Amino acid sequence: METGHEDRDNSLRKASRAAGLSTLAFALAGLVYFALQLVPPSLGFEDTDNPSVSIAFVRAHPDIQVMAGIALILMAITLTVAVLSVAEVAAPRADSLPLRCLSAFGLFAAALFLVTGGLRIGASGPLLHIASLRGDWGEAAYLAAQVAGQAVGISGIVGLCLWAVGLSVIGRRRRVLATWLFFLGIVPAFRLVVSTLGPLGLLPDFELLWILGMVSIPGTMVWCFLLGIVLLRRGFGPTREDLAVPVTAGA
Repeated sequence: METGHEDRDNSLRKASRAAGLSTLAFALAGLVYFALQLVPPSLGFEDTDNPSVSIAFVRAHPDIQVMAGIALILMAITLTVAVLSVAEVAAPRADSLPLRCLSAFGLFAAALFLVTGGLRIGASGPLLHIASLRGDWGEAAYLAAQVAGQAVGISGIVGLCLWAVGLSVIGRRRRVLATWLFFLGIVPAFRLVVSTLGPLGLLPDFELLWILGMVSIPGTMVWCFLLGIVLLRRGFGPTREDLAVPVTAGA
């Protein structure tokens, strides 16, 4: 009997380590991706909303586009591992149906990041070829790829925020995550509100609100980074309250 408990404890410790490391890796890959989005303005390509400027940037620095795609693919891989391992670690401490729903949202996000990464890597070559044939064709192709990539990427961010917010709530209710991490869950929650209510026109048209919405995306990656640290240090193991409860003879 003791051996069974020890095996279970060892399995949970390994899953918690995998959850922590994969969540940290996902957060770092996400921060690298968003840092790469700041490269064009720093190199003199300020107006990236202009398709001709963006095509010129891709032509001059195709490696940046590929690196961004690789970062997205790494995000997809590490988030998949993180979602599944977090679910395994949290299973003894959380209701199965909410946890499965959260895991589904996280896996949807990973799949969408994978598609976005594929678009980033695969679109640059055909884009430059079309632009070499005719400039306006290239601009139209860029706009099509940009709109598709943003739509898929934003959907991935929504799925990620749903996973993060739900995990914050479960962690708070079951007292298995630090209280401060629960309160920091307001960052992905804010992004979730902006992503859903903004397109419906239910939010005021403030530039500060838009800036905060954009900042909340890397802010969600920071939340994931902190989650990874918590998982490595503590996991979803028994709390002090659990350890303080005496075990009866019949338990």
